[in-house]
Amino acid sequence: MSEFFSGPTPDDAPERRAPRWIRWSGFLAGALVLVVLTAVVTLGVKQPNTPTADPRGADPETSDPHNDIPLAFGAQDTVLATTKVPAGPSRSHLLQFDVAVGATPTAAPRAAMVGLRVECHDESGRVEMQARGNQTTNMFISKGGSMAGQALSPETDQELRCDLLASAPYIEVEEDGLSSLPLTANLRVEPTDGAHQLALHRLSDATLVREGRTVNVLSREIDAPRDLERMSTTLRLTSCTVVGGSRDRGPNRCTAPMTGEESSTVRVKIIGRWLNVEGEIQSTSTYWDEILAIDYDTHHVPWTLRQGAMGDMVPEDASSLVLVVQVESIAGTPFVVHADGSDSVITTVPSGS
Repeated sequence: MSEFFSGPTPDDAPERRAPRWIRWSGFLAGALVLVVLTAVVTLGVKQPNTPTADPRGADPETSDPHNDIPLAFGAQDTVLATTKVPAGPSRSHLLQFDVAVGATPTAAPRAAMVGLRVECHDESGRVEMQARGNQTTNMFISKGGSMAGQALSPETDQELRCDLLASAPYIEVEEDGLSSLPLTANLRVEPTDGAHQLALHRLSDATLVREGRTVNVLSREIDAPRDLERMSTTLRLTSCTVVGGSRDRGPNRCTAPMTGEESSTVRVKIIGRWLNVEGEIQSTSTYWDEILAIDYDTHHVPWTLRQGAMGDMVPEDASSLVLVVQVESIAGTPFVVHADGSDSVITTVPSGS
């Protein structure tokens, strides 16, 4: 498997499709607060020659939507939404969330950071999640924003109570009277007759990606590719606009000599490498191909993609499949991929079920 995961790999020149970005300047003088624009690819979004994302909605019995939850400035771990996982056969559970931050008029431009994660408890207390859905973003308070992601519980036969928690650690209360952000949130358990698997090969720490380099961020081999149903992926990316904010557990990956005002242009691809019975690559399919522009005035880009009907692309002679999530620095300032919060959950359902 290591040959499918490690090392840079060349790619053809991409078809560029840069999203609209908000440009701003001249506020919060003397601070190192940079605005994050959330780039989330959600249900129903299409691109040429790519399958549509999974159109199925949440199970109403396991969804717990909440509207207009105030997230206080400086708050830590405010519960936005709660859902229950019923007891049953031992298995892991995929929890997906969507959060919208309402736009609030401000007298002057102000930025806010919002962090999310999922925490689950059984009758004995908090359980150790396979993936917690860690995610952070910055946004203009007057513009609002949105976030989406997923978490994966451990294998258990116990009933779980799961909470979507939000924090707003770096917003100061000023004389304009604002003290909270209005949020709408939904946390749900995704129903399936199959199994959820977390990508096995992941980065161990924040990883710097310089111009011209390609990094395989997540990877997993699927022994029965025709059982492949869907895939939920989140990447946490940080542009090297400043030295701080570019690390997980180790040192900052963005150092002073590499920071600059030029935008970071990132290509994200999800690739399927089809193997024969001998484990040799027979063909390659591209499940997703997108260009992200991280402007100089932005910092984090939490990127989420939900894909369905992935088993429809299986070649007749494929014995197994290696799914790879790949990022490439196309041009501009280097960027960092965070190991913490970058994950991919693959759902398989036995054929004929």
